[in-house]
Amino acid sequence: MTCEQETTALAAYAMAALDVAETVAVDRHVRQCPVCAGDVDGIRTTLAAVRGLPDHDLLGNWSGRLADLREAAVRAARATAPGPG
Repeated sequence: MTCEQETTALAAYAMAALDVAETVAVDRHVRQCPVCAGDVDGIRTTLAAVRGLPDHDLLGNWSGRLADLREAAVRAARATAPGPG
């Protein structure tokens, strides 16, 4: 598995959308690759932020809204991150 070619697989893995064999293969890679593990964490953080948005924020014109979504994802990540300690 090459990292540059597996963005789609990582996203599907983060969403639990792979079959068992694919899940095992991607999981094995993610456990050995800190870059991909970070990508999966980022995808899961973004998904959590999107799931927390009201429907009216998700529908309609997305022009110029990606920065807002990124900010929401960062806020969600900070809210769930363990504190120092």
